[in-house]
Amino acid sequence: MYRRVAAALATVATAGAVALGAAGTAEAAGPGFFPRSHHSSYAECQAAGQAGEWMWGKIYFCEPFSPSRPDVYVLWTRF
Repeated sequence: MYRRVAAALATVATAGAVALGAAGTAEAAGPGFFPRSHHSSYAECQAAGQAGEWMWGKIYFCEPFSPSRPDVYVLWTRF
């Protein structure tokens, strides 16, 4: 019984830590910015940002998804 309770608590703690880690990555852009799309290169991300300027204006930027995934770039917009 004790092992089951300990295993359940460990699972809940791990899930909470993963959720907080994901939220920390998503909040890196600051208030008012929203992730619009993901791209495999910085140039591809910039091209998508320029193609959508008519929708969200000239305020957008691209940054790596996370330190562990530098091969994925996120397009952040204010729209």
